[in-house]
Amino acid sequence: MPEIIVGVDGSARGEDAMAFAQQLARTTGATLTLASAFAYDEWPSRAASNDYREFLRQDTRAMLDRMRAKLDDPEVPVHAIADPTPARALHLLADQDGAALLVIGSSHRGRVGRVLLGSTADRLLHGAPCPVAVVPHGYPAQAPIQTIGVGCDGSVEGDAALTAACQVARRFGAGLRVIRVFDASTMGTPALMSGPGYVAAWKEMERLARETLESRVASLPDDVAAEAVFLSGSPGRELSAQTEGVDLMLLGSRGYGPLRSVLLGGVAQAVLREAMCPVIVMPRGARHGVDELFAAASEASA
Repeated sequence: MPEIIVGVDGSARGEDAMAFAQQLARTTGATLTLASAFAYDEWPSRAASNDYREFLRQDTRAMLDRMRAKLDDPEVPVHAIADPTPARALHLLADQDGAALLVIGSSHRGRVGRVLLGSTADRLLHGAPCPVAVVPHGYPAQAPIQTIGVGCDGSVEGDAALTAACQVARRFGAGLRVIRVFDASTMGTPALMSGPGYVAAWKEMERLARETLESRVASLPDDVAAEAVFLSGSPGRELSAQTEGVDLMLLGSRGYGPLRSVLLGGVAQAVLREAMCPVIVMPRGARHGVDELFAAASEASA
């Protein structure tokens, strides 16, 4: 059965993450796990103290028990992990368990209804072995998921996010917005081309990008109500604006770096700084992922 790991620290952002994760678990039948790290280095040293370690573990375990009491299921597993780096602790647990998703809340400094990356969230997103969801501050319990957005740029990573988004939309019975942002400033043109020739080349590339998007949407399964949204401008800014009109956004991670790990690019970072809904960032070539999570749920209900 797929597993969703929720990183908590006893704060309201942990409750935000739990509210979103519990909604996914109810919909998919996945299991939930709560995890938190306490600042103790297991590496043997002169500063090692078993008594101090046990004190920190018990304190963290008590916090996890309090957080678990807020869930519907009192049997949800909890993990108090000795590690001075929370992101590393969650990475190792997710890799060990083969988790389908890691869920965390945004920084407590953010405005209500917006994501703001804190240091743990930022480190977690770099190198995570499975998809990571970041939930905005003040996320309401039982928030409906009726419209799902996905960034689609024609890359392998974008296609992986689109595949996952189709599974999520199918399971929630939600509409899907497939969003392509055309940024002319990144498009190459023949050397020394300027004036009317440059404009003609730019318009032709825009036309091809629009047609590619429409063709990709037309090829999606018939049971997914998808619409193509073609925009021009800065991808980070335009996708961030789109989060105001969707209930969940999926993005692919950067197209280079180690396989089976999230590696944030500039677009994903920009969206995560301004998002007004939960955002799931997909890794490259992960063994487990959101599409597997929702595909398993679809098969179970068939």
